[in-house]
Amino acid sequence: MTLILIYLLPILFMLHEFEEMVMLPAWIEKNEKELSRRLPALRSKLFFLQSPAFGIAVCEEFVIVSTCTMATIITGNMLFWYICLLAFSLHFVAHIIQFFIIRKYIPAIVSTVLCLPYCVMAISAGHEQYSNVENVLLGVLSLIICIANLCLMQIVTPRIYKWIENKM
Repeated sequence: MTLILIYLLPILFMLHEFEEMVMLPAWIEKNEKELSRRLPALRSKLFFLQSPAFGIAVCEEFVIVSTCTMATIITGNMLFWYICLLAFSLHFVAHIIQFFIIRKYIPAIVSTVLCLPYCVMAISAGHEQYSNVENVLLGVLSLIICIANLCLMQIVTPRIYKWIENKM
């Protein structure tokens, strides 16, 4: 595994998140009625995606990805970095599914497409470190962690933001 593939994960993660953070509020405002009509279950999540709490969640994820990356660089143990890579890649699969469901530009699809070659190369390089069974288990584990963290952040970050607002 080349160090450049390891170093690139937090960089590409943030580039992808910047696209979401910059484009999402205006995109949601423009498409809110259509999204609420077509995907009513999503209605309650739209406010979170437009709020500063979303930025707090991105920050938390960036700290995790960066910490796992640094731990891999320092120790040579790829496990936690590889789990982050798999979660990052599965996140892209979710965006691709969203793109096909909505059938038009969604914030994050450009960076998703641009980052896919990296994900394929990095997973191919990391895949050699683990057996096929381990890779499947790590993929499932990363999906579980990703979903659990997303749910937790949707609960915790609005509270953190309210606490910050009260302190200012």
